[in-house]
Amino acid sequence: MSPAAIRAAWRSLSRKARAVVAICGVVAVILFAPQLAEIPQRSALRGSDNTFNYLWLRSLMVGGDWDFRDDLAVCDTLTPEYREASLALPLTPAGRLPNKYGIGWALVSLPFYLVADGVVATGRVLGVWTLARDGYNPVYQISLQTGHFLLAGVALALAYRVIRRWCAREPAVMGVALIWAASPLLYYQTSNLSMSHGVAFFAITLCLYGLVRAEESFDATWPWWLAGMGLGLAVITRFQTAVYGLIPLWVLVDFARKSRDAMAVGRATLGLVAGAAPLIALQLFAWKIVYGSWLVFSYGADGERFAWLHPEVVRVLFSPNHGLFYWHPLLAAGAAGLAILAWHKRGLALAGGVAFVAMIFVNAAWWCWWFGASFGGRAFDGAFLFLMAGWAYLYGRLPARWSRMLFAGSVALAGWNCLLLVLYRLAVIPRNGPVSYEEMAHALPLLFR
Repeated sequence: MSPAAIRAAWRSLSRKARAVVAICGVVAVILFAPQLAEIPQRSALRGSDNTFNYLWLRSLMVGGDWDFRDDLAVCDTLTPEYREASLALPLTPAGRLPNKYGIGWALVSLPFYLVADGVVATGRVLGVWTLARDGYNPVYQISLQTGHFLLAGVALALAYRVIRRWCAREPAVMGVALIWAASPLLYYQTSNLSMSHGVAFFAITLCLYGLVRAEESFDATWPWWLAGMGLGLAVITRFQTAVYGLIPLWVLVDFARKSRDAMAVGRATLGLVAGAAPLIALQLFAWKIVYGSWLVFSYGADGERFAWLHPEVVRVLFSPNHGLFYWHPLLAAGAAGLAILAWHKRGLALAGGVAFVAMIFVNAAWWCWWFGASFGGRAFDGAFLFLMAGWAYLYGRLPARWSRMLFAGSVALAGWNCLLLVLYRLAVIPRNGPVSYEEMAHALPLLFR
């Protein structure tokens, strides 16, 4: 969209919608800014997931070898005890430390790293500073955090464009803003950007945007390539997101069923494969270097598994231990709206609903279905796009009185989520364990002491 079109679309929104978007923007900046402010005192990449996501990039750019021992030896992203434990991990058959995480976060971070590296190198040449080109100093961290924060904005804009496929402008804007503010995305797109969930959400929105554009013009190849690239990026960021491959496959089969042009179907298939294959191949190459094998269940080395016959479906949705709907009740309204949307619109919406149900099953089957230290159901990252669509569709179809009630309740739950995030961020409530509503309420007054 051109700047003029964006301004016209903004003016067409009601004051209520514009206020919601503006407040969400302010909240995002307020939550993000402290991450930059505290970087000189402690790393923004701290924690196991964050560190090992980043090591794919840091090891390649500094050491050029994907041998993580030297990266861990000098990192300030882990406690000394955890760093020593990581260095003591059994070596892979290739003689390297394992890295069970995908390379997607590191790949997306590459441009931000290069910007920081250029700034550091220029400063050294000009004598401005003596900062090392080590990938850890504050310049790198600020660039990485800022880049991912801006990427979150792009992802939300793509989510809006996808939801416009089914909803009018105002419900689409409200659905994106309010579900974002009342979901785990609020945390993982502002306060903990080194986790993989923001990139996974971006990748799924990119995939769906490509599919929406493909449905508008089945003869064009580039939307299929874009959809394939989004899916490939999602898979190498979080392997469980392979479930979302059901969606482009569904759309492609539907296209083949409706079309009589075998060449067009072939171009669409080729576009999907051309978008996804290079990214998947890069992950396979990384595994080959680190593990000595092209295909690896990298989590299996730690004995992590899926209990396919005993999925904890009820718990993953309703448990105080990071249950999706327990921690973030507004998402239940999004799920109800998604069911209605899928029933009425079928096609891409139905495929999204099926993928959401499949993701519930996959997450419920994981041995650690609560996903450790988690701000709610973080493992549903890509599914939040479909819950945004469901909320928007529900809001647009309800009678005026009920839509006002839904809006008021959504604003209240979004505000509650902001307070819950602060409680979680300050460790006033446990991060890796169940937290009941009663415990949340009792912890709330601690914020004002």
